[in-house]
Amino acid sequence: MLEIPDDFEINRSVIKENSSFQELNTLLEETRNFMYEMSFLAYGRDNIVLHKVGVISGNQILDSVSRTAESIRYCCLNANFADAYSLLRKYRDDVFCYIYMLTVGDKTDFMKYVELKDLGKDERNICDWIRNQQNDVYIGTIFKAIASSSAGEVIKKYKLKDAFDKLALKLNNFVHSNGQLYYNFSYQRMDTHSNISKYCKEFGETITYITMSFLMVLVLIRPGIIMSEDYIDYLDCGDTPPDGSQYWVASFVSEYVSRHKGILDEKFDEYLRSVTGMQI
Repeated sequence: MLEIPDDFEINRSVIKENSSFQELNTLLEETRNFMYEMSFLAYGRDNIVLHKVGVISGNQILDSVSRTAESIRYCCLNANFADAYSLLRKYRDDVFCYIYMLTVGDKTDFMKYVELKDLGKDERNICDWIRNQQNDVYIGTIFKAIASSSAGEVIKKYKLKDAFDKLALKLNNFVHSNGQLYYNFSYQRMDTHSNISKYCKEFGETITYITMSFLMVLVLIRPGIIMSEDYIDYLDCGDTPPDGSQYWVASFVSEYVSRHKGILDEKFDEYLRSVTGMQI
């Protein structure tokens, strides 16, 4: 009888001892926790209202994204970067689908009566999403709708379209295994044929770029989502919130931006303050 080697456990063991993988693991834990906290902070603030549907929330998407980040982390802990990049495409699609829903909701005109058959393409897509019948909605459609929103200027300023076009090619290569480079390898084979620290660094930079781009566009569309809970707490206690407290930002958001703003621009936070007034 063929005896199955404990190659997988050996693989994980040596990875745990590698400093590059340890750094990547710390970053992925941070990303997971950030998205998990974002889902709680945004809850109730990210509702939209659509014709024929009423009030809906895509908040569950953020919770799912945090769990996808955890799945990505486990893939990386096994050095399965092809799987990690495949999940990273889902991560990218989901965070921008969340923004897409907010964008569509903000554009809905309730002064005008609309029959279901006359809904615009974007609003129909969200209605289909609610009914679990959404089909043929591609990331290009999502980005186009977001680019036509209040975030259009920043998309041009930071050249997000060009960056995400290049990223799409990379992610698709891994999803579709478009070459021998885009498969999973054992740690030993990766050590022989690739630079492990480079692999870890590139993956960490990619997920951070996606997350920071998501945050930037989100803040421009719905700045109140990152507002600290102090303002609401004052109201809940029957007190008058201090002047300007509606612009205070949740500490975990400011801390995340402070650590990673360089991936976009060292003056990224200054730009958001000037445009939104949020004290990020």
